[in-house]
Amino acid sequence: MDVMNLKHSGGIVIIMTVTMLLFAGCSRTQDKDFLGSAVVDVRTYQASATVQGQLISVLKNEGDDARKGDLLALIDTVPSVLKLREIEARRRQLKLEIASRSADITAVKSEVSGLKRELDRISDLAKKGSVPMQQKDKLETQYATAQAKLESAQRALSAASAKLEVLQTKKEQVEDQLRRCTVLSPVEGTILIRFKNQGEIAAPGLPLYEIAAYDTAQVDFFVPQPVLSQISVGRTVRIRIDRPENQDAFFVPARITWIADEAEFSPKNIQTRQARNELVFQVRAQAANTDRVLKRGLPVEVWRGEME
Repeated sequence: MDVMNLKHSGGIVIIMTVTMLLFAGCSRTQDKDFLGSAVVDVRTYQASATVQGQLISVLKNEGDDARKGDLLALIDTVPSVLKLREIEARRRQLKLEIASRSADITAVKSEVSGLKRELDRISDLAKKGSVPMQQKDKLETQYATAQAKLESAQRALSAASAKLEVLQTKKEQVEDQLRRCTVLSPVEGTILIRFKNQGEIAAPGLPLYEIAAYDTAQVDFFVPQPVLSQISVGRTVRIRIDRPENQDAFFVPARITWIADEAEFSPKNIQTRQARNELVFQVRAQAANTDRVLKRGLPVEVWRGEME
């Protein structure tokens, strides 16, 4: 009989406990300040390579923190360095050619100037009959030849200068490729995924890392139509984080940044039959998270009201 009473008493305790838990859950969802449940999310960034090459160093692991601009990985620079050396050698060669062409042009200009003065003098004498016309014709031929030589030298100088400009552009392109061989963190955050290891090949556009920026966190929750008129973009709400037993819940202030302009059916995580048959509106709130209290994937609740 005592055993039966004990079993009966234990059953009553279990039923009372379950009833209290259900009542507590219902009372929370019916609280006038309770808006909804959500899961914390943060902005994620992908650090990708912009040039192709072998990864000679991969510096960060999953879970490591990274500051904005930190070096994450290094791609082999040898091909670019060799190409840069080749371009520098061709540039030095062209500079010598340009210097030589410039000297030739200076000499030919002097020759043309001298022939012009002599031709002017002979032309006056030829008009007076003091010198034969053959001498004047010969000077005119020499003068025309010198002018043609000058024009050719100037064209050659222009061509060499254009080649030098092309090489300068190629040099800048290779230098840009060298800079792109270093993969830097685009944001301050935590490494979530490392996609490549040392020795593997990086390719343009393919991510090497996925980084979570924890400075700001966001939550998406759903509210029924009657609640929609009581919230607005810019309004402050509170994100409630559960703590262990005998500790008060922790609240983080957040601000509503977006409200959907179209209704949708209640998501599956809303369990009551009545709620599943209602239309709800998605709402997003963002919170400063410099101390990283809000973790990605953390279940939370969203409540009305300002922080005290």
